[in-house]
Amino acid sequence: MRRSIANPLGASLFIAALALATLNAQTPYTPKRTPDGQPDMQGMYTRNGIVGLEKNPPENPIDPSDKNSLSVSNRGDGLGPYPGIFGQGGTVLRGGQRRGATGGRRTGIIDPEDRNLPWKPGEDAKRREFLLKMNPAADLRHVELNARCALPGLFQGEDGNNPWQILQREGEVVLLYDYNHTSRVIHLDGRAHLGKNIHLFMGDSVGHWEGNTLVVDTTNFNRTSYSREIPYLTEALHTTERFTIADANTIDYEVTIDDPGLFTRPWKVAGYFARSPKDVDSLEFACAEGSQTLVNMFGKPPQK
Repeated sequence: MRRSIANPLGASLFIAALALATLNAQTPYTPKRTPDGQPDMQGMYTRNGIVGLEKNPPENPIDPSDKNSLSVSNRGDGLGPYPGIFGQGGTVLRGGQRRGATGGRRTGIIDPEDRNLPWKPGEDAKRREFLLKMNPAADLRHVELNARCALPGLFQGEDGNNPWQILQREGEVVLLYDYNHTSRVIHLDGRAHLGKNIHLFMGDSVGHWEGNTLVVDTTNFNRTSYSREIPYLTEALHTTERFTIADANTIDYEVTIDDPGLFTRPWKVAGYFARSPKDVDSLEFACAEGSQTLVNMFGKPPQK
């Protein structure tokens, strides 16, 4: 009868290795610091997991479909407000994007858990009716922000495509997004928000650091949008964002959206920013509102 003899040294080494791995998994990442002491998260990133996430989204007439074969802003024939290269070759020119593995991260709408947004009575129906009047646009109010070449608010744009650049200077974090030349400055000096009568596409952002997490409070929005399926939000919108440096290549992202004009309670979305490869850079993003988009939407002007 053969007996196996336990190896105490081998067992001890295995237990020690397992303990070290567990300790490393539990130890928070320690980023470098900027000259003014901020955790350093500068670089080029792609965003993932933020838009297009409702459980029961409305039919979106802005994108191509059987009813609207040519959408307002993403026309297959190249006659949209953006040069065709952004839809066809932009990823190649940028050197490819790093979408990154989720690593077990929750993405999309995480509260409510069923992903049914807590619309106030009647507001969801109004939203769906509004969308149906956007292509063709019933009037200028129903022209989507993309087609107007307007700043897209905090959330519009594509996940996993156009790169974001994060810069940090003394007392500020700056977010640059090549989609419509979007720029956003987050002030860290403890200032109060702008006066309540001032409204901006990107809102007014003030922030502070809690360890490796940048917490950003944003108010003073105009009627910005969240996504193509949520084409407008109200001036009562208030967002709280958390950018957490998870490791050298990943920033976890969470935002609480509080708009009492449309919803009965706040709702929450999670995603992440994945660092792009070394050679990725922003492209010159040209939007041609006057030369193409108005003709796409309203037809050619009357001829003499």
